[in-house]
Amino acid sequence: MALNPPADFAPGARERDPPSEAELRALWKRHEAAREERERAAAWRRSQELLRRDRDGELSRAHGAEGGGEAEANACGPRSRAALRPVPAEGRVIAAGIDTWSPCWYAPPGSPLARALGALATETSGRARLLPEPVSGHRVGWFPDPRLVFAEGRAGGEALLPAAEVPAALERLCAALANLGVVTAPARCAGLRRLDVAADLRTDSSAEGLALLECVATASGGAGKLAAYRAERRTESVLLKTRAGRTLARLYDKGAQVGAPPGRRLRFEAQWRFGRERRPGPNGLGAAELRKLFARRFAPLWQAAGGIRLAPGTGLVERIAEAVSDGRLASSRARTLAGYLLLSAAGVPQGARRTTYELERECRELGLLASLSADADRMVDVATVLDECLVPAVWDGSG
Repeated sequence: MALNPPADFAPGARERDPPSEAELRALWKRHEAAREERERAAAWRRSQELLRRDRDGELSRAHGAEGGGEAEANACGPRSRAALRPVPAEGRVIAAGIDTWSPCWYAPPGSPLARALGALATETSGRARLLPEPVSGHRVGWFPDPRLVFAEGRAGGEALLPAAEVPAALERLCAALANLGVVTAPARCAGLRRLDVAADLRTDSSAEGLALLECVATASGGAGKLAAYRAERRTESVLLKTRAGRTLARLYDKGAQVGAPPGRRLRFEAQWRFGRERRPGPNGLGAAELRKLFARRFAPLWQAAGGIRLAPGTGLVERIAEAVSDGRLASSRARTLAGYLLLSAAGVPQGARRTTYELERECRELGLLASLSADADRMVDVATVLDECLVPAVWDGSG
């Protein structure tokens, strides 16, 4: 137990000699050096935001960057130019816009809207009451206590909805609701409860797409955390989450849903949930606003994932060699397992299910894993790919 001194205990302070002029000058120099280093680091971070380099080493302004960047460009020597991010490729982003949304309206007590929902919303889901059937691809319901009516679904159907088509999509939804007696109007919309903003990227090869997913799965998520999901020995989806587990964004293999080869079509998707005071109005969602929402969600990943060099598959070879030398695996079976691991990582069918189960069991017992994304000559720059998705022309429909 700590003992506190009496309140009237006041020992005299030890007298110190006043600092000399040399000590004061040394202290001033240390403070000035620390200040200059902070300013230099801030200027470098600004250069990384504003500038991009091409193959010839020439610098240009980043897409959407505010400010000229002339002073930053003049301060960059050969080494700093090489450390800047390259100019992003163009033409590989298939589409960008809204995937899922949830417009809402308030239904005053006794209004036709409240009476219609009270009669039609017969199913219970938590605190909400839902219509039995979807309306124009949207789940429709309301929360009786706050009297909030909502519709949630994919704004553009199977395609991403561009910003310019948001008003027309809202009018079509209101017309479909009116046909059921649920009379709403775009002008009375209380904003969007949910908004998923996405960009679809067509990669140059399956290996590039699989490597990109693998790199994101191993990146640092900042204050949040990452959750990676694998299928057939490939990373298929990576979720960016808060520490509480709420999903903020995700990157996944969209090609798995549309029948494309593994890794050839990826989707970056930023997910937003808005409270009452922060709901954006659908008519105010322009291309620039959607792009900013997308960029804010992926900002931690942009900062954390630069160029990442993937390790070669030497670990797999060494483990197989150890199993052969220890007598746990015959040489002929080693060739079979190595071929199975590489082909399954590429998504190549492996024959009968019984054979696949047997090979998988042996691989688990030996602790063998393989990924085609592990290529010693491949450098994956996740931030540059995100730059590619943020080109303004992609969002305003001119790209």
